[in-house]
Amino acid sequence: MSTTTRSVLPIIALCALVANALVCAQAGAEDYLDYYEQGEFALRVQKWDRAIDLFTKSISDNPKFFFAYHNRAIAYSKKGEYDKSIEDLKKAVQLNPDYPDAYGLMGLVYEIKQDYGSALKVYQAALAKEKRPQVQNVLKKYIEDVQGKIKMK
Repeated sequence: MSTTTRSVLPIIALCALVANALVCAQAGAEDYLDYYEQGEFALRVQKWDRAIDLFTKSISDNPKFFFAYHNRAIAYSKKGEYDKSIEDLKKAVQLNPDYPDAYGLMGLVYEIKQDYGSALKVYQAALAKEKRPQVQNVLKKYIEDVQGKIKMK
């Protein structure tokens, strides 16, 4: 083997390692979407624990993917784990403060917990951010209902 061949081999090997790492990193970067889509299916078929596991994997691969927190919160609420649901919704709102669906769901969970003051605040926040007229009308109704519950207490 010539000296030139021996000096080029480590460079070729290094290039192959770098290329392999880039391909693996790209594949791993998209795994969060695969987990998310599988989690959505698990939600549709009411497999709450499976959905939680898949959304957790999605979050592990991409901690800034606020939709996964929102949907994991749905699964937690379906299981009656309301505090975990609220924590995920707070994280979704932290990552995307302009995401009214997370506020709306958080309001529902607070209502289930009979924390009407907190429900009212997040419904109002949802209404302030909501652009869809039909959803605005629903939120207004929720706000009225919660205000009535607060007066009855």
